[in-house]
Amino acid sequence: MQPPKSSICVLCAIRPATTHDHVPPKGLFKGLEAQLITVPACSTCNNGSSSDDEDLRFFISVQIGKQTAGSAKLWNDGAHKSIKRKTKLREAVIASTRTVETMDNEGNCVERLGFEVPVRIYQTVFERTTRGLFFFHTGRILSPNTLVVVDMLRGQPELESPEIRSLTRNSIAGEACVYRFGIGEADSSFWLYEFYGAHWVMVRTGSFFEQ
Repeated sequence: MQPPKSSICVLCAIRPATTHDHVPPKGLFKGLEAQLITVPACSTCNNGSSSDDEDLRFFISVQIGKQTAGSAKLWNDGAHKSIKRKTKLREAVIASTRTVETMDNEGNCVERLGFEVPVRIYQTVFERTTRGLFFFHTGRILSPNTLVVVDMLRGQPELESPEIRSLTRNSIAGEACVYRFGIGEADSSFWLYEFYGAHWVMVRTGSFFEQ
């Protein structure tokens, strides 16, 4: 697919595009060979996103663990180094760590350590990613006023449901990232992101926010 071109940053839809940014962030594919997607971006959007991207990589990695070879690389080559190097990230995780009750695979109630996952990081990074992919697949730039709503999902959604089966499916680096999407009228769209077969994020834009 020949990517569309734009002289305006497709992430903020305001400033001139002087560079290109990866969507999703390239740090989520640490240690993997992959043909990544880039879109026209301004230096402010591109250079200002690296810290949030790195934090998101940690929070995704620590939740999925080393279940696959790819997710093990994500932790060993990226997320583990981040938590050791970034003092503020480490302190925030430690400060929010609590003992929580959860269910194990057999349905038994058990106590485990848990910590707060910052909603702001997910909103910021996945809004940027979705705006970039919306442009990549449609050639249209979402208005800065377009509502973009990001939801972290608990567990795997029903992939065989008619609604999800109707979505267009794309993958990056095999199981590392699978994203499904549907484009409606104007600025309306729906996105379902899957990382390493174990972590799911849903995003809605425009009129899908009201549904």
